[in-house]
Amino acid sequence: MSQDIINNRFLEESVFAIADGYCVINLTKNIVRGSMYQVINGKKYNLNEQLGLPENSSLQSLVDAWALTIPEEGLKDFLNEFDRERLLKRFANGERHISFRYWTRTATFEPMLAEDHMALYREEETGDVIAVNYVLDRTEHYRLEEKERALEKSNREYAKLLEEEKKHTAMIEELTKKLQSQLELFTVSIPGGVKISNDDPEYSFKYVSEQFANMLGYATPKELLDASGGNIIGLAHPDDVEVGLADALNQYTHSDHYATIYRIRCKDGTYKYIEDRGQKVIKEDGTIEHWNLMLDKNDFMHKSIALESEKKANRSKSDFLSRMSHDMRTPLNGIIGLLKIAEKHFDDRELVLKNFRKIQVAADYLLSLINDILQMSKIEDGNVPLTQEIINFEELSQDVLTIIEQRAKDRGIQMQFRAKKEGLRYPFIYGSPVHLRQIFLNIYGNCIKYNRIGGKIITVSDYTEAVNGITTYEWTITDTGIGMSREYQEHIFEPFSQEREDARSTQQGIGLGMAIVKGLIEKMGGTIEVKSEEGIGSTFIIRIPFKLAPAPDTVKKTAAQMDISGLNLLLVEDNELNAEIAETLLSDEGANMTVARDGLQAVRMFQEKPEGYFDAILMDIMMPVMDGLTATKTIRSLKHPDAETIPIIAMTANAFREDKEKCLAAGMNAHLAKPIKIENVKRILCEYCV
Repeated sequence: MSQDIINNRFLEESVFAIADGYCVINLTKNIVRGSMYQVINGKKYNLNEQLGLPENSSLQSLVDAWALTIPEEGLKDFLNEFDRERLLKRFANGERHISFRYWTRTATFEPMLAEDHMALYREEETGDVIAVNYVLDRTEHYRLEEKERALEKSNREYAKLLEEEKKHTAMIEELTKKLQSQLELFTVSIPGGVKISNDDPEYSFKYVSEQFANMLGYATPKELLDASGGNIIGLAHPDDVEVGLADALNQYTHSDHYATIYRIRCKDGTYKYIEDRGQKVIKEDGTIEHWNLMLDKNDFMHKSIALESEKKANRSKSDFLSRMSHDMRTPLNGIIGLLKIAEKHFDDRELVLKNFRKIQVAADYLLSLINDILQMSKIEDGNVPLTQEIINFEELSQDVLTIIEQRAKDRGIQMQFRAKKEGLRYPFIYGSPVHLRQIFLNIYGNCIKYNRIGGKIITVSDYTEAVNGITTYEWTITDTGIGMSREYQEHIFEPFSQEREDARSTQQGIGLGMAIVKGLIEKMGGTIEVKSEEGIGSTFIIRIPFKLAPAPDTVKKTAAQMDISGLNLLLVEDNELNAEIAETLLSDEGANMTVARDGLQAVRMFQEKPEGYFDAILMDIMMPVMDGLTATKTIRSLKHPDAETIPIIAMTANAFREDKEKCLAAGMNAHLAKPIKIENVKRILCEYCV
């Protein structure tokens, strides 16, 4: 008999703390003691009153009334489970816990998936068979399972996790254990583990179930209590303590229930994600306890984090592609506009040549952006390696103006330039011209885009006196556009930031331009500031330090020495158009050209000519019959007198660093990436042949 005995009062308190609804049924006397209750958002509802039933009504009258809330497809099973004679027979056969699910309505007429539990025992005083009936609201669990099934359909990796979540309702028995000197806790089947905490700053444990201890890798509750210092704070991840507690306390402000997720330390030192569903219980003496259902959410959270990381990686790729698209539009617009002008004024040779020169500048900029794409596609973090080239700042400024001035003219915007100091004292510096152009094109592009028609863009330049060979350039660029709010100015340099609810949001753009600008300037060791007033305009202040480069006469002297007239060159190129362009450009520079259409033909031509006939070989890589790498290795292995010494220069669209390394490893002397600039070809040829 003793194993069927349970303390009624404690059982009812524990059921109220965890359940969403409950009642106590005397199966022997066919009476529902008192009333049936339901708890929604901390508020207790008397269902007998709502159903029009008196207290201590019969089980059948309660079942008949409640059956009106059950959908037809589940009604038969519901009535079968609550059949009094069947329940008494199941108790006689040794069953002590019964559970089943059905759809119903709450006291507030909301649909609810109810998980009904009956704990059966024999009452000590009367010998009557008692059923403590309590209900858990599984609606959210059901909805979560629906979402998980949808995830499973789109992502096979979640299949195993979803199966485990579907089986999450498997019942676990709670072992009998003393809570107080004369109180015993009977086994109650609930999902997950249980803990009861005092209402003190540390939420010290009053009780932990064996299931909770096992969940964290401990054999017994005592082992867990010893390892934790007797409170949940001793187990929670340091980074989650404030967040998890803040979440729970915030929910407690408007309810006696809460649910939050945080990490708890396991026995092996690892951390596991736990969903903590708490209920504040106020006892008769006024003291407060916290009853908590602890659910294992580790697999679910790790899958979610992995999925978010994958989404973040995809967003990074999208950011990168968007950036390239954003920066390519400006020179493309210039090229298209200049081509249309040239088409309409084809007979004006001077204008056409002038426009072609401008198109060349814009095309060069596009080429440099493509080179950036090739480099950045190999860098996971998206950083752009900055070059240190000699820059003629006057020429770079003119290049930027050439690209941007047509757009300004189209909107009737006047561009003004002023210098605080007369003359440009340090016109030659070391830097990355591609990225400097990118910075100014982004800023000027925004100044035009968000300006009013007929407005102005004023640029004031300055520089500091050089110290240890370094000067700092400063540009103050002011427009008369729509300006920005103070709030937006705090976020303008963040990726994808765009101002909303005003004219600025109607302009085309994706919010990457200024983030790119700030990142490049800071990588150069510089700074950028923005000042703006709505309806008046914006001012950008840029400061960048530069190392001084050699004087102009040194640079001009180097350029003047690039003479390739009289050189006999073997051009190996399978593409007829590329071969024709290269042959024409080099012939115009005075070189004597011989063309081979594949690597095998090039080997034969070289082998047939006498010593000293060819001065150099310009070799494509991707060709039919025999590729350039194989052809180079073959030439180097020949017994021809020039085989080991003749310069072989790669001219290829394969532009990655590893492509260059492969060319050098095959025996080539240098590597030039297509599209080819004649100045670069002349420089390399002069280096090896003149």
